Amino acid sequence: MRTRTPIGYVVEVNHGIISLNLLAEQQGQVASHFQGITSVGDVGSLLAVEGGERLYVFKVTGLKFSEPREVHNPSLNSRKTNNEPLRQIHGSIIGWLSKSEFNPDSMSSPTLGAQAFPLSKEESALVIGGSMPSNELTLGKELRTGVDVTSTLNNLLAQHVAVLGSSGQGKTGFTAAILQQLATKPHSRIVVFDINGEYDQAFRSVDNPEEYLIENARYEQTVIGGTDENGFKIPYYALGREGLARLLLPSEKTQRPALSFAIKNLPYVEWDERHGGAKLHGGEVCLFDDCRSERAQEASAAIALLRAGGSHHTQSWPHMSALGPLIADSYCLARRGQGFERASFQYSNISPLITRLHRLIEDPQFNAVVNLEGKPNPEERSLADESKDFVGTIFGTSDSRWNVHVVNLKMVPQDLMPLILGSVLELYAQTLFQRGQGASSPTLLVLEEAHHYLRPMPDGDSMESSLAYERLAKEGRKFGLSLWLSTQRPSEVSPTVLSQCNTWVTFKLNSEKDLNAVSNACEWADRKEVSRITGLARQHAIIFGGATKVPICIKSPTANPTPDSSDGDFDSWSALE
Repeated sequence: MRTRTPIGYVVEVNHGIISLNLLAEQQGQVASHFQGITSVGDVGSLLAVEGGERLYVFKVTGLKFSEPREVHNPSLNSRKTNNEPLRQIHGSIIGWLSKSEFNPDSMSSPTLGAQAFPLSKEESALVIGGSMPSNELTLGKELRTGVDVTSTLNNLLAQHVAVLGSSGQGKTGFTAAILQQLATKPHSRIVVFDINGEYDQAFRSVDNPEEYLIENARYEQTVIGGTDENGFKIPYYALGREGLARLLLPSEKTQRPALSFAIKNLPYVEWDERHGGAKLHGGEVCLFDDCRSERAQEASAAIALLRAGGSHHTQSWPHMSALGPLIADSYCLARRGQGFERASFQYSNISPLITRLHRLIEDPQFNAVVNLEGKPNPEERSLADESKDFVGTIFGTSDSRWNVHVVNLKMVPQDLMPLILGSVLELYAQTLFQRGQGASSPTLLVLEEAHHYLRPMPDGDSMESSLAYERLAKEGRKFGLSLWLSTQRPSEVSPTVLSQCNTWVTFKLNSEKDLNAVSNACEWADRKEVSRITGLARQHAIIFGGATKVPICIKSPTANPTPDSSDGDFDSWSALE
């Protein structure tokens, strides 16, 4: 401190709020010292306050004129008063520096009269995170000092990340810039749910679009519903019991048991399109989903055989329509006299589920992304086998060579997105948890435009909100999964999912509901920090949480190349022909 001239001293400590009087010679906007010039009167700037062996770091939160009074540190040899009002700075201690290390600590406070000094560039770098070991990422530049803001991979990704901001403020560009750094790590595994088909461009070479920033073998793109070589339609049966239940939203008490029975017995029935019903292998069509009166006795015998496990594999997966007859006849068949009939009262309990199934099957947009047709199954593979293959296709296996897998979802209609992506993530969660801890490679799952599908969906019983993603958010960390949520409407995302995020990168938000969602979900976002969010410029963000030691306002890095998410060129309207 001997090389620096003090700029003020502590005059009040009140419930964590520290007040400094500025010295007369430092009552301008900046203080000069041998390391350069430091801002003095700027809200958000950092100063140093002496504390014995420690050097407290003081963050400015407010400025004020105070009436003249004789309250001075005796060591400053200043006893005179003048008619000029004192300039005061208010703020709080955010931590302390000791032995070239910054330690966050908001509970400590300096003594009255302690002198305040400008921070050196090296000290600012320690607070902000200016060192750059090989395992660190650059998150951007601190807005006032220009120092690189960095984070280790574990600090950023060991727990979930939320990137928030209104449309056009820089979320996608920031995410792409970070992913471009992560993609170069030799053992990275990144899965991107690309809602608008923007990210493929961010991984292509600027000079040669046919080449990628990383080796071609380490990058893969799958277009859900696409028709080219990268296209892929989700086999409905590969969604398994968990995924199909999320897709069809059965009620818990009545519909779910019938759906579980139907899914379990899919390998043992064949679909007959001409008769609009299903049959056992080698039998006649007797199972229907419309509560018709005929062939009820045969249907009862078929259901009984399925329940007893006495039926044979059909050597093929049936059309998705086969679910309907299995659901209906497993639930609505009732004994009448010496025989059986389809009871209309019982059928009414499961008819909403049958209706939802028909609507999906008849929806051409659903058909475009989900494969409803069956396929040969001579090896008698189980649903679990098919589900395992599907999870491996999307999220990778131990044999996968790619570091980045972009799952292009632009063909998935928005109204079906919560159902389809909910089914995929429900299946992934089930697979991940069954493997156990330490059995899966650490994976970053990037969920773009999360408000479209990480939102409440009504269940079949009480129409209360239920989400497929909350278990992944709460438990996925222990199984090596890190979620990266990007959304412009945090108020429409599950509060449970948001509350599990450990790092928050918040660009400009305008809606009071969105600001309240941030304030309620994030323990680091106090009222003063949240109030600054509405005034952020484009490509500027506040980072708080686990990735940085203190909340920091940054200018986000620019992706190169950029994702395909630029604004429309309306200046072209004025161009001459």
